[in-house]
Amino acid sequence: MDVLDRFTLAFVLMALSLPLISYGATAGLAALWVLGLAMLAAGGLIPPAVRFTAADPDAL
Repeated sequence: MDVLDRFTLAFVLMALSLPLISYGATAGLAALWVLGLAMLAAGGLIPPAVRFTAADPDAL
């Protein structure tokens, strides 16, 4: 998986998490908004992880 794929995965996770959080909160489904929150956290942690694990951070 290259850098672009990781950033795309982060974007997709963050984009899908917001409707899950919204629907889970309004429908009273705690499992759904917790899943959305976990996806948001995972999507938010991928870009810093890519930055810190890159062999040459200036090349990103």
